[in-house]
Parts: sequence; C-alpha cells; structure tokens
Amino acid sequence: MINLLLITLGGAIGASLRFLSGIAASKLFGKNDVLTGTVFANIAGCLFAGTLLGLVSVEQLLNQTSILFLTVGILGSLTTFSTFILEAYQIGRESTPRLLIYLFLQLVVALLATITGYGFIHFLNSV
Repeated sequence: MINLLLITLGGAIGASLRFLSGIAASKLFGKNDVLTGTVFANIAGCLFAGTLLGLVSVEQLLNQTSILFLTVGILGSLTTFSTFILEAYQIGRESTPRLLIYLFLQLVVALLATITGYGFIHFLNSV
C-alpha cells in the first residue's frame, strides 16, 4: 500500500513538472513548433532516467520503494518517453534484433494506431 501512495505522490509531482515545463517553454520560446514543453519534459525525463539507471547499476544507492517513487511516479507522469528510452536501451544492450522490433512497435505501430484512431473518428463523423 505504501508503494501505491508513493507512486501517487510521485505522479502528482511529475504531472506538475510536466505542466510547468510547458509554461517555461512558452515563456522562453513563445509559440515554437519544435521547442515545446514536451521536448523539455522528455529530455529532462531521459536525463533523470539515465542518472537513476546509473545510480542503481553502479552504487545500488536506491531501494525498490525509492525507485518506484522516482520512475513510475515522477517519471511516469512527467513523461513516458523516458520509460520508452530506458526500455529501448536495456533491450538494445541484450539484442539488436529485439531492439529493432521494439522500436518498430513503439514508433511505427503506435503512430499507425494514432492515425487509425483519428481516421476512425473522422469516418464516424462523416457517416
């Protein structure tokens, strides 16, 4: 139960950071198509995820509860992109063919699913 509460707290922190990254990007760059809050959240999340991965793999400084709070909680709501990158990194260290399948599913199939969902709604709207 404590893990669920910590993940929930981390999620609130991550969501707030995600919201603030959008405000910061807007103030810094105005309405920019590329330099968005999402870009900043994803890059910051990946930097944070890599740092955590390094801490855990080198020093074992964090216990499982702390890892859940930081990764599933904060990073999970700040950005799922950091989770995607961590998984890709870990799969890629083990197997290049599996990495290529993973990237295909995450990038191509997910984009096609988005296009399909969008098209389905527009199809329903036109009938």
